[in-house]
Amino acid sequence: MKILMKLVTLSLLFMAAAPSVTAQDDESREQGGLTYIGNRPGTNTTRGADARLSGMVEIQGYPESKNSQITVTVQANGVHVASQTVKNKGAFNFTGVPRNGVTLMVEVDNQEVGSLTVGTLTPPPMSNRKDIFLIWNGSSVKDQTGVVSVKDAYQRSAENQKAFDKAMAGRTEKNKDNSIKLLNQIVAADAIDYITWTELGNFLFMDEKYSESEKAYDRAIVLKSDFVPALVNLGKLHLTQKKFEPSIEVLTAALAVSPDSAEVNQYLGEAYLQAKKGSKAVVHLNKAIELAPMDKAEIHLRLANLYHAAGLKDRAAAEYKMFLEKVPNHSEKAKFEKYILDNTSK
Repeated sequence: MKILMKLVTLSLLFMAAAPSVTAQDDESREQGGLTYIGNRPGTNTTRGADARLSGMVEIQGYPESKNSQITVTVQANGVHVASQTVKNKGAFNFTGVPRNGVTLMVEVDNQEVGSLTVGTLTPPPMSNRKDIFLIWNGSSVKDQTGVVSVKDAYQRSAENQKAFDKAMAGRTEKNKDNSIKLLNQIVAADAIDYITWTELGNFLFMDEKYSESEKAYDRAIVLKSDFVPALVNLGKLHLTQKKFEPSIEVLTAALAVSPDSAEVNQYLGEAYLQAKKGSKAVVHLNKAIELAPMDKAEIHLRLANLYHAAGLKDRAAAEYKMFLEKVPNHSEKAKFEKYILDNTSK
């Protein structure tokens, strides 16, 4: 009980060390085929080393009674690397993946139904996680064109699809305003396109138009209350605005849909942390590490800060030790080793 009270009362002391929830990198902007807002641990960009790539595949609305074979294939620069058979909402895990030009493909009964361009991966000891979301449309996951990509799972008109593709290609600062304009045009023509509403929210978020971004996310969630990317990014938006309780509420909703998402658990833990509810934060931060031990290795540093601020230095030392076991060549290795030596019971 004393430990929990220390975590609750002292969590404010280390808020200054909180990671930014608005920073962007190429990897984090591809999650689930949508523009993913927020930074991720694991930014080692050393080239030449083969990588690990894991994640899960969810075909939302897919009948549990169907006995179809779902296959995930990883390609690098158009060349087949490996394939794995998974269940719906099941996990895949590839090792020895080339670093560059990576694409994930999903097949149902040997028919391609989704693809996700991953791009460049981080090398070991860090891993890379990419979750894939598809939509089951009645009898298949195909539309009239034959293939539904991850980002295009919503069936839209040919004109709107062309505008969507153009908007998604304009993720640079130079083209961002035009992308926002195009996405607004799409939802004006088709107000129930929840994926476009989500992407509009993402672009507005990046443009720091927080009020407009929130309205776009809210609209997407009204249309599809279990759409995890909209829920998670709205939670991150609330965190950015220091609206901690609303962030907890929406991320809890995301967790109910996707309890085994390391990303959801990480940001829900961060929201509890910022709300000075350290004991609840620890549960979800540890769950994120459990689900993605390498990809979320830097959460150990977050927990170390938490325990140090609470005066639990032996626990902080344990977190530093676990982190170094996963990232042995970290730039602050000597500092962490000294802390471990000074605060570990003899």
